[in-house]
Amino acid sequence: MSNGIFITGTDTGVGKTVVSAALAIALTRLGHRVGVMKPIETGVSRARLSQSDAARLCRAVGGREPLGTISPYRFRMPVAPLTAAEHERRTLSLSIIRNGYRRLAQRYDWTMVEGVGGVLVPITASVDVAALISQLHLPTVIVGRSSLGGINHARLTIEALRRRGIPIAALLLNRTAPVTSPRARVQERSTIDVLRRLTGVPVLGPLPHRPAFSRDFHKAASRLARHPAITTLARMISSDGRTPQRPASHRSRS
Repeated sequence: MSNGIFITGTDTGVGKTVVSAALAIALTRLGHRVGVMKPIETGVSRARLSQSDAARLCRAVGGREPLGTISPYRFRMPVAPLTAAEHERRTLSLSIIRNGYRRLAQRYDWTMVEGVGGVLVPITASVDVAALISQLHLPTVIVGRSSLGGINHARLTIEALRRRGIPIAALLLNRTAPVTSPRARVQERSTIDVLRRLTGVPVLGPLPHRPAFSRDFHKAASRLARHPAITTLARMISSDGRTPQRPASHRSRS
């Protein structure tokens, strides 16, 4: 089975998809065959399926797999998977997701899985995103905000993952809004410095704010794949052909 990585976020709208696509492109440029998976996606319009996260990830790696393989569960309502599935009277099966991941993992050097929302978002009444990560036995990359509020969200996410024994490859900070004022620059610098001191994980970024990436997502992701934070992350997780190992125990420094 190939190596794999799970891309999660401190919240929704922090840039998981564009980071996932950029990282997949960066790994491809390093000579790896990369597969992608977005096992659960909500807020998917049938009329705009080509604009879905799964479709964008598919294009980033050359569109070699059917969309149904990349994303076995797609829902119309833009809400948590638990609610979206209940609304459509469907039941999510983790075994379907696990089997789908295994099939992809057998075909590619690296398989990247993008989550939905944050790590404690419910998938079913008894399973959340963190439980899915644990069942897939994957380390994580956390995408977080570099702005004010990013410290609390990032530390809560790290603590939740560590409580499950899930290894963290890196925290990648993203500018979800432009940094235009001296005050905003001071706040961002403080967020980055504090997270580097207190989390005990590699903190990369911040990635530049890209307000118009939705107009040409693939072009934006291709450019972002050349950003030092993305290229550094790609080299980190593929330097010896292995993802970080699951620790026997890991006490949080938070």
